[in-house]
Amino acid sequence: MSLSAVSQSARGVRAPIWRDLQCSLRENSLLILFMLAYSLVPWILASRVTLPAAPYYDIVIAYVGFAGMSAIAIFAAFALWYLYHTRLLKVPHFQAEAARRIRYDFLTRERILLALPVLLLWPIFASAFTFIKSSIPLVQPYYFDATLHDWDRAIHFGIDPWRLLQPLLGYTWITYTVNIGYTIWFLVMGASLSLQAGATGNRKRRMQFLLTMTLAWALIGNLAATLISSAGPCYYALVTGDSAPYGALMDYLHNVAATVAADLHLPFTATGLQDMLWNSYVTNNFKVANGISAAPSMHIASSWIIARLAWSMGKRARQFGCLFLLMIFIGSIHLGWHYAVDGYLAIAGAWVLWRFTGWLLDFPAVQAFLWPRRTGNVSPAS
Repeated sequence: MSLSAVSQSARGVRAPIWRDLQCSLRENSLLILFMLAYSLVPWILASRVTLPAAPYYDIVIAYVGFAGMSAIAIFAAFALWYLYHTRLLKVPHFQAEAARRIRYDFLTRERILLALPVLLLWPIFASAFTFIKSSIPLVQPYYFDATLHDWDRAIHFGIDPWRLLQPLLGYTWITYTVNIGYTIWFLVMGASLSLQAGATGNRKRRMQFLLTMTLAWALIGNLAATLISSAGPCYYALVTGDSAPYGALMDYLHNVAATVAADLHLPFTATGLQDMLWNSYVTNNFKVANGISAAPSMHIASSWIIARLAWSMGKRARQFGCLFLLMIFIGSIHLGWHYAVDGYLAIAGAWVLWRFTGWLLDFPAVQAFLWPRRTGNVSPAS
């Protein structure tokens, strides 16, 4: 049952838009309340710690960046959807069918109004996350890298995980391919968030995904990251003074960057971003998408949540989700961003949050509030 159907009048006339918006606000109320409460944290932090920037000073950039990333991600998602049907499934005359489905299935008032509160609040949420992440070394200086390095070796039979991968991946063009795959995370994250924000099918799954994702960014990406403050293998020598464990890896990555720049005149984003983030750290730059934190890995946590969503959406989606998670996990180690244990901790945390949100959304009282017309004959999972 749609938002519009919920709010139709007895005569079957389409409900006013404000009534559909009211239904959307009710269904998204848990997300809205959490995001608004979380948005206060930067102000509380700024009142207790001397910071070089005020919270949300770059909020306009956050909105512009999010809009641009979402537009590109959604375009890429629909392009892949179209190519899948025309090239792989070879559906005849799919162009007309695609145009019809985009107009009448995807760009509906119900989907747009359902997604609107989430998409309007997400840049504020992301700006708060970045501000808190940039503040981590001011609240808790990086101190846990040596411990994470020791845990990595203990778990992997006394060998650094990147050394286990190097014989398989340690070739310029393979590493460059891994780097491209790791960069694609931004598009997959943006597409998953934007499309699920307006998903009108399985409403419980939609809410579980969105709640788990927001909780993960706050609790795993900010709170846990502050408690075990760490910078990551690419900065290990800079924060510990010991270049032995990861010096060879970083030398290799910079050689790959130089080779790619010379042969293809293309940037190698891993080392470029690592240099940019370190410069933002030493200059106390609090812009959106800045901030350094290794454990737990939000790349891995968010990728696991996406994979878990895909797991419940059919065989092909399940395969994509698992491959995507594996690609990001391997890339995080091979490109020097994370210790392997960062990923293990992230997956454990994301699993706990997924189970918690599922448990919360199973309460009859919660379902009756979020989906008042879906708790009788129609399930929120339908």
